[in-house]
Amino acid sequence: MTGLLEPLGAADHDAVLALNERHQHLTAPMDLDRLRHLDEVGTVEVIRDRGRFGGFVVTVTSGATFDSENFAWFAERYDRYCYLDRIVVHEDARRLGLARRVYDELEARTAQTAPLLTLEVNTDPPNEASLAFHAGRGFEQVGERFIVDHTVAMMVKRLAP
Repeated sequence: MTGLLEPLGAADHDAVLALNERHQHLTAPMDLDRLRHLDEVGTVEVIRDRGRFGGFVVTVTSGATFDSENFAWFAERYDRYCYLDRIVVHEDARRLGLARRVYDELEARTAQTAPLLTLEVNTDPPNEASLAFHAGRGFEQVGERFIVDHTVAMMVKRLAP
C-alpha cells in the first residue's frame, strides 16, 4: 500500500457518500447499503493526499457477482479484466495530479492479474474532461451503450504484464 489508496473504513462512509452525492450525475446514486455492497463484490478504496480525504475509487474484478449492466457488457466480451466502477476526486483535491497517480497505481496493480482495465465515460451528455483524460492515458473506445437518459463510451486499456 502506498498511502495513496487505503481500504474503506467505517469512518470514511459519510465523506464517500457525500462526495458521491455531489457527483452522482457523472457516476450513479449510492447509499450506505450500496456502498457496503460495492465493497463486498469489489473493492472500495479511499484516496488520501497527505493524510487528507481526497476522494474514492471502486473497482470490481472479472468473475464477481456484480449487478451492473456495464460490468456485464464487459463480461460478455472479455475473460479477465478489472472494471473501474467509479472514481471521484474531492473538489479541494483536484488539479493536484491525484487522478493520474491513482490510475498509475490501478494500472500497475491490475497488470499483475488481468490484461485489461475497463470503464465507461458519459458521451451524451458528454464528460469532456474525462474523455480527454482517458484518451491521454491510452484508453480506447470499444463500444457504446445507450442507457435510459444518457449514452456511455465503453473503454478499455490494454495493460502490459
